[in-house]
Amino acid sequence: MASNRVTKAKATKKDVAKSPTKPNKLAREAGRELLEERLEFVLTCIKETGIKVDMTAVARHYGISTNAAQLRLRRVNDYVAKMVSAREAAQKSDEVPKDDEDLDVTTEDEDA
Repeated sequence: MASNRVTKAKATKKDVAKSPTKPNKLAREAGRELLEERLEFVLTCIKETGIKVDMTAVARHYGISTNAAQLRLRRVNDYVAKMVSAREAAQKSDEVPKDDEDLDVTTEDEDA
């Protein structure tokens, strides 16, 4: 007679579906790009409007020294500058060089 006892089988990787709430790599990269664009925007606003950042207040907020706060801001500015130059270089490399379409190219067979 067959046993009525239920046995548990271990799930394999194929049986387990990926969690729909876990962001995939593409979504993380898109989120990072958006965050970098917003960071660049804020820093550009500060720079172009000539706003003076109260580094003493920032340092107090984070519980760090004024020099440390200034260094962090300098690092962010350097990071954004590097990011912008990399993006511009990528855009230049993506551009297709313009060919002279108006040139009349003939072969030797056509001339004969």
